[in-house]
Amino acid sequence: MTVIAALLTGCGGDSAPKAVAKDIDAVALMEKLMSDNSKERFDALIELSEGRENAAPALDMIEEVLKTDKDAKNREMAAYVLMQMGPKAAKPALPTLKEALEKEKNGNVQINIINAWNAIDPDTAPNGGGRGNQP
Repeated sequence: MTVIAALLTGCGGDSAPKAVAKDIDAVALMEKLMSDNSKERFDALIELSEGRENAAPALDMIEEVLKTDKDAKNREMAAYVLMQMGPKAAKPALPTLKEALEKEKNGNVQINIINAWNAIDPDTAPNGGGRGNQP
C-alpha cells in the first residue's frame, strides 16, 4: 500500500497526484485556434490542456478564445486549459478570467471560469474560492 501511495503522490510527498505535462506543438495548435472550424479549435484546446504548462506560449490565443469564441464549448474548454496550465503559467490570464466571467451568460462556461480562477489564485477567486473570500 505504501508503494502505491508513493507512486500516486510522487517524490514530493504531498497528497495530490502529480499530472504529467504532455509534449505538445504549441505553434501548430495556435494555428488551429485560428481556424474557422469550431471543432478544430476545440480539438486544439483539448491538446493544449494535456500540455499543461507547456501550453503557455498559446496563452494569449487561449484568452482570446475565452473572450470571443461564439461556441460556448470552446469558451468552456479555454477556461479549462487555463486551469490545467496551473498558477505559474496562467496567472497573467486573471484579468481575462474576471472580464469573461462578468460577460459570460452560459452557466457551464461560468463554472469553468470560476474553477480556473480558483486553481490559479484561490485567494481572489469568486464564490468563496479562497481564504480571501471567507468571513
